[in-house]
Amino acid sequence: MSDSSIPAADDRPRSGDALCDFGFSAFFSEAFELVKGEGEEPARVVEERRGRYRVVLGSPGGPIAEEDAIASGKLGRGLASASQMPAVGDWAAVRRSPGGPATIRALLPRRTAYLRKAPGDVEHDRIDAQVVAANVDLALIVAAAGRDWKPRRVERYVALARAASVECVLAITKADLAEDASTLLAEAAGVASGARIALLCAPSGLGLPELAALLRPGLTIALLGSSGAGKSTLLNALAGEELARTNEVREDDQRGRHTTTHRQLYRLASGPAAGALVIDTPGMRELQLLADGEAVSSAFPEIEALAERCRFRDCGHSGEPGCAVLAALDSGELDEGRYEGWRKLMKEASYLRTKEDHSAKEAERRRWKTIAMSQRSFAKKGKGAR
Repeated sequence: MSDSSIPAADDRPRSGDALCDFGFSAFFSEAFELVKGEGEEPARVVEERRGRYRVVLGSPGGPIAEEDAIASGKLGRGLASASQMPAVGDWAAVRRSPGGPATIRALLPRRTAYLRKAPGDVEHDRIDAQVVAANVDLALIVAAAGRDWKPRRVERYVALARAASVECVLAITKADLAEDASTLLAEAAGVASGARIALLCAPSGLGLPELAALLRPGLTIALLGSSGAGKSTLLNALAGEELARTNEVREDDQRGRHTTTHRQLYRLASGPAAGALVIDTPGMRELQLLADGEAVSSAFPEIEALAERCRFRDCGHSGEPGCAVLAALDSGELDEGRYEGWRKLMKEASYLRTKEDHSAKEAERRRWKTIAMSQRSFAKKGKGAR
């Protein structure tokens, strides 16, 4: 696993400082100095519930406090997207309020943000981003073995991690449900595009020490996966204690209900991954793509490599002569499922680009229309003055 998105050594959180134990690095310290107002302190959002927040805050070198918080009205005014509002993992400038919730006055720049297209938009009539987790150093994509193993779903998570420039690890839980572990690992290696893969069984401890070794103190890890994948069970195993409630899965399809109902950041105080910061997220039954073609391509490196051999540089790999991708598909060199998964994600990325271009053109048209109306109004007033 490369460290391209993990902070450089001189920007990693310093141990021994309570605020830095929550990931407050030199990057965020410098950003805070640029935006802070009188009486404001740096804070990290550790929980979000319907517009209400929980933050940890304090002066660098001083004690840590945890308080309820709300976003200031000024922060919300004029924002183009809900993705610009506070999200779990964000760092912010916060002002305490005696007898009431603290106020989040400004957000610090995000190093990374794991985004998806806002759910519920089945007709694709609008595009809005939802921040799943902010300032993530490592995405832990959790997928269960057995009947709920879905390679195409894993490809989506990987593509979104690539779009966020976040390194990812594929954690395959419930290893005891795998009919053939070696076959499962081979298939996982084919869909996880270079990510590390961990085969786990939380109750027995299989794979936990190797996974915990990747979760360094002070770095932020996002647990991502569908309901019933075992995220909460894995979190509890890494923490060495029960932090999140778990439910049994249904016997008929091995799937579970939502046990995590909101996003929350935990600092693991004990267990094999002590000191790591883990953002637990609700299971996502709907994971709409919010990535460009480049991010999708990077999640399918074998297709990217084949495309270099196509006769035409702008080959769409859908029927053009001399297409190396289709030739590999016909010969069996390229897996048909991978090709179909790539086509579907590229189609969604293309739609998003078209929709965004249209939205930009519409915004520009409205801007010039407003300017023209202002000019006409100004001209009429000028005539009346004569």
